[in-house]
Amino acid sequence: MRLFAAFCFVFLFGSSLAGPVQNGSPSKRASEQCQVCDFFVQILHNGWGDKTLDDCLIDLVIAVCEAFDIEDNFICNHLLKDFEDVVVYVLSEILVEPNQICGLLLKDCGHFIDPFAGNWSVPLPGVQPPYKPPADIPTGKPVLNVLHLTDVHVDMYYQVGSEAKCGEPLCCRGDNNTNEITAGAGATTPKPLNMSAGYWGTIADCDIPYWTYTNMLDHIAANHKNIDYVLVTGDLESHADWDYTRETHQRQVKNISDSIRARFPNIPVYFSIGNHEGVPIDNFAPHFTPKKFHMDWLYDTMADSWQGWVPADQDATMRYMGSYVIKPYPGLRIISLNTPLGGDNVNFFLYVNQTDPDGTMTWLVNQLYAAEQAGDKVHITAHIPGGDGECLEGWAINYYNAVNRFANIITGQFFGHTHSEEFYVMFADPEDAKSTPTGVIYSAGSITTMSSFNPAYRIYKLDGNYKGSTFGVIDWEEWYFDIEKNTNPSQKDFTLLYSSVLQEYGLKNTNPTEWANMINRMVTDDALFAKYLKNYYRRTNLGPCTGTCKSKLLCNARRAHHTDKLCIDLGVQPEVRAPFYKKPASKHVPTREEIDKILLKKRANDQCQR
Repeated sequence: MRLFAAFCFVFLFGSSLAGPVQNGSPSKRASEQCQVCDFFVQILHNGWGDKTLDDCLIDLVIAVCEAFDIEDNFICNHLLKDFEDVVVYVLSEILVEPNQICGLLLKDCGHFIDPFAGNWSVPLPGVQPPYKPPADIPTGKPVLNVLHLTDVHVDMYYQVGSEAKCGEPLCCRGDNNTNEITAGAGATTPKPLNMSAGYWGTIADCDIPYWTYTNMLDHIAANHKNIDYVLVTGDLESHADWDYTRETHQRQVKNISDSIRARFPNIPVYFSIGNHEGVPIDNFAPHFTPKKFHMDWLYDTMADSWQGWVPADQDATMRYMGSYVIKPYPGLRIISLNTPLGGDNVNFFLYVNQTDPDGTMTWLVNQLYAAEQAGDKVHITAHIPGGDGECLEGWAINYYNAVNRFANIITGQFFGHTHSEEFYVMFADPEDAKSTPTGVIYSAGSITTMSSFNPAYRIYKLDGNYKGSTFGVIDWEEWYFDIEKNTNPSQKDFTLLYSSVLQEYGLKNTNPTEWANMINRMVTDDALFAKYLKNYYRRTNLGPCTGTCKSKLLCNARRAHHTDKLCIDLGVQPEVRAPFYKKPASKHVPTREEIDKILLKKRANDQCQR
């Protein structure tokens, strides 16, 4: 009955538990949260003893999540669903003292582990040559036309006419309608929808229906006959992450792969893996974990679905780490890099050990070195950009350093994940935006509407297949589907957003220096920034973006890893990041009565049982 004794203890010393902090600074509120959390955990530990981090681990986490009203934390969200095994394994590996759970679940609470400051590095081979800005691409030479699709996020349960503003993470589904209310025993009275889901999609917290995705493919196949190959940079599944299973993901991978192959039967397609391909979401188990967590189920499905696109000599690598390299033309190598395995800040397994999972970064460096030795150019296709808020800094800075080391041979970096149309400039000094620009990451617009975007696709024009080609990006065009204009099944047409990115932004070429200069121009050129903002969302009916809003967007374009130094002149405040959060963290401080209630519930059986 140790928990009962601890329960009595809280009544004796309950005055030390304050009520919710209504005023005061954020730091004071965080401090109060930590004090109450430590005290609460100690009470449970007194009752459970040695079982606290063993048999009682799940109950410990549930109690803290409940007491502090933590809803948006990965652990609290998924613990009671399909992911308990993952959470138990990781917490059992990283927790030494019970109160460390407070540092994991609450912001600014003495994080005993800081995953955003990963201190690991991959050796870079050879001697880094002086950086040579890309030479002008000659005119009159062959060109390549490359289709870029990203962030498909098809929702197989999309329902036309359902509630689009349902207050849940994913709407436009039949199971979250709010259009009926009870008006007596057995009776219902219709209630108007907040927003009705449209036929082709809805600009809200909704993904796209399958027919919108296939309509896009049909449009591209009918109107762009000269595509040489296709890049698909990840995220095939919907945002209904609570429903994720290995089996449904396997079906989705096969479906998306087959649908593209059917419309482009003689065109190579090169996929990279997105964070939503993981089950649970974001989670990709390296091989240091128990075998039951390994990713064979996903990587094998992909390797089988992508036969003919992934070379036979890369099959084993694909099945082991989800990455591969291809040589589509003499002098060009395309590297498909699995960024969620090593860089996703909600890949829970990385909290055990984030140092170069499965040797993926070392593999990338070795591929770049081999290309350099052979005199080849390289394109990298991947999902999560290093500067994105969901990327771990250890991964981001190692990738940044690798790109700088091989900047003379990397002539294209094609990413997704953000849903917005963005770019990220890389600099010779990763901490100095005044140093020489050495690279640029292109993050294309999404196919999904989630949550503010019109569906889009992009077609790059590259220096083509001839001896001495740079395989650099010459230009690109962008197309989009106007969801708010196309409201019925007969309206299927896509609209040209712009025919030339060079003309759209007044660029001389696509060299890194031009993109860096564009950021500087947008600081004072409101018309240029307005164009960028329109293209960012593929929409014009947007509110103003000035002041901090504008500064953050410009800063994002400079920041290909996590540093505050690249945006000092823009007045952007330092990043505030906490483990496992994609949304603002809970600020709730439980009262004595709330904690008493939880302890009473635990006392009912005096055991660690739900």
